[in-house]
Amino acid sequence: MPIRLDNVICVSTTALLILSGAAMAQTASELTPSTFEPTSQNVGRSVQIAAPSVTEAPAGSEKLFVTVGDVAIDGGQPSMADAAATFRSTLAGNTVSVAQVFQAASALEQAYVNAGFVLARVVIPAQRLNNGGTLKINVINGFVEQVDLENAPPEVKRRLEQLTDPLVDKRDVKLRDIERELLLAGDTYGVALDSALATGDQPGGTVIILQPEYKRVTGSFGFDNFVDDDLGPVTLNAGLELNSAFGLGETIYGRIAGSPQGYFSDEPQYRTLAAGFVIPIGTNGMTFNFEATDSQTKPDDVIVPTTSKFERYSARLFYPWIRSNSLNVSTQLIFDATRDEQDLLTATGSTPIYDDQLSVLRLAGNVFWRSDSGGVTTGRAELSQGLDILGASTDASAAVPLSRQGASAEFTKLAVNGQYQRALNDWVNMTLSASAQTSFGDPLLTSEQFSATGMDSLSTFDAGDLQGDDGWTVRAEFAVPNTFNISTVPVVVSPYAFAATGSVFLKQPSVFEQSKTTATSYGIGVDLSPIYDTAFRSASLRLEYGRGERDDALPDGNRFSISGFFRF
Repeated sequence: MPIRLDNVICVSTTALLILSGAAMAQTASELTPSTFEPTSQNVGRSVQIAAPSVTEAPAGSEKLFVTVGDVAIDGGQPSMADAAATFRSTLAGNTVSVAQVFQAASALEQAYVNAGFVLARVVIPAQRLNNGGTLKINVINGFVEQVDLENAPPEVKRRLEQLTDPLVDKRDVKLRDIERELLLAGDTYGVALDSALATGDQPGGTVIILQPEYKRVTGSFGFDNFVDDDLGPVTLNAGLELNSAFGLGETIYGRIAGSPQGYFSDEPQYRTLAAGFVIPIGTNGMTFNFEATDSQTKPDDVIVPTTSKFERYSARLFYPWIRSNSLNVSTQLIFDATRDEQDLLTATGSTPIYDDQLSVLRLAGNVFWRSDSGGVTTGRAELSQGLDILGASTDASAAVPLSRQGASAEFTKLAVNGQYQRALNDWVNMTLSASAQTSFGDPLLTSEQFSATGMDSLSTFDAGDLQGDDGWTVRAEFAVPNTFNISTVPVVVSPYAFAATGSVFLKQPSVFEQSKTTATSYGIGVDLSPIYDTAFRSASLRLEYGRGERDDALPDGNRFSISGFFRF
């Protein structure tokens, strides 16, 4: 039977138009965050250990002089031999005032504090010191005699005891040890921890008094307009956590998000559901997280109607190598099993456009550093390796194609991001953000591509609007925070200006795509953040107006963005 060439051309052209239109539609995988796991490390809170009280010299001691023949130091740490030698050389063989003796003792005590021995005390015992005599000094190696959890709720008391027990009776305890254990205790889900120090019953003993505030159920809700109008004018989200219900320091959580239109229908306009749990392993900060996510979209597009679905099952193992007030370093081992599908809707049903199944092993490292000058630096690096296991889509010639030409479920990519925040002066704060990804020269499936959009990058474009195998973004933001009282609640109002730029790269672009797209964002906005008297409540509202410019075939434009969040 002869085939008319014009029919073939017509069908092929229609198919290409359909595929190009479908490719531009936002899919579920492009809109789904990499995790919904609740944050356990509250790096904004810190442990305050009171400095030792300095023993003041007696009144008039600056007028009393004595010649010190030698110095005898009882106790102390071998590692502090240099500080002890400095103390001895300051006094031995010299004629000094009694006030200078106390000053030297205070300096020795401060040397212990600077070395991390914050519980050590230097004591000048009562003695008769004649000219040429030996001055006696006692260095008491302080220790934690007890961790007082009398006021701890029963749901978390046992867990807090397990986390702080390593401090009790440890004779060489340092500040880093105290900070780590108390911060890990404060990382317990559902707990906000305050602490205080008291003098113990034993010589050199200190009692750490913990005052934990506990909430069994915590949650949040929010809204934004970050997605394309085809997915609804506004996105709502909400979440709940059940904390330490079994007394293990665990949390069980659920998340919902999406467009209200048709949310509970079989084909929602935009819907994301997620649930999971986090459980501690041991008492040194390690946790295990399991999470299941289901996301669907059906854009309101009458020309190229499509649906997409994204499923993900994740297992994550987290460990904090360093946990302190100023520096936190952690790693995370992650395994993701995902399925990403998109279908074309027709009058007779649906036709698959692509079907990606991935099994991905990831290794991530995180760092948080607060400098002495007040600057805060955060960063994350994540190396991902696609594996040919558990039904991963490695055959591009299958009946249903993969989402990207030349891509495979076996891939390697590296993604990094970082942020630096500091006050430039008394009234201007600066935030610098950057992100980047490399696929090492290979095309990636849609769910693994780099996104250049977001509030920390190109914020004047729809979420998922700028995707690529490789990419980078940089953003600078300058804010002027001021605090006002609204009723009885103080609110920080921070007007800001921003500018951002970035590029995304496609390794094997289709005829409808370009290999490199560069875009810029700039504009103004304002953040509003109430200050509450409890760690369990927080809120924020961000209003932003800016312009987005790009060098591809899509138009430039202005955008007003709004997002709000409330945690309880």
